[in-house]
Amino acid sequence: MKSLLLALALLLPTMALSEPIETKKIITSVTGDFNGDGAPDLAMVVETEPTDPMDIHFFLRDKEHNYLKPVEIVREQIGGEWNGYDRPGYENSDTEPELSMLPNGSIKFYLPAPPIGSERTNQTLTIAYRNGAFIVAGFAYESVDYLQENIASACDYNVLTGKGTSSKQQPDGSTKHKTVSAEGQTIAFRDWNSGDAFTACQE
Repeated sequence: MKSLLLALALLLPTMALSEPIETKKIITSVTGDFNGDGAPDLAMVVETEPTDPMDIHFFLRDKEHNYLKPVEIVREQIGGEWNGYDRPGYENSDTEPELSMLPNGSIKFYLPAPPIGSERTNQTLTIAYRNGAFIVAGFAYESVDYLQENIASACDYNVLTGKGTSSKQQPDGSTKHKTVSAEGQTIAFRDWNSGDAFTACQE
């Protein structure tokens, strides 16, 4: 009986992560070797409810049993426009997140800004798998106001080291560059707060 209870205890976390996913709600996905074991893994961005941020489902391949094992769901961490798949006249949104793999095994999340107002701020996150968790390794953004001249800024920094660069366009059209020097941090993706990142970029 004790061995059975132990087996169930070990199985419960995986069962909790194995929730059904409607295929029509999968916005984008990417495969790659996240944990460096030579086997392809999977990440998917999944819609939740209209206007709500989206979930990210992570799977690591179990090489021994040859299947994709669900290891983490990061809830409502990725913004994007609800694509309206369940409404008449469906059209793909131009503000849906994009995923791609980097050569070092990290995942690049590109988050285009929603078309609200004249200012657009596109963000990019670099997600890495370290010590059994998905963490934010890098943050970047590009911001521009399409109705005003010389209103643009950008930043790109390594969250782990706190080092990077930022730039801001000046009223005369020139660009002022700064060095980002913040405290290096290891932040789990599920705990990420973009507001802190903009502060680090000296916004």
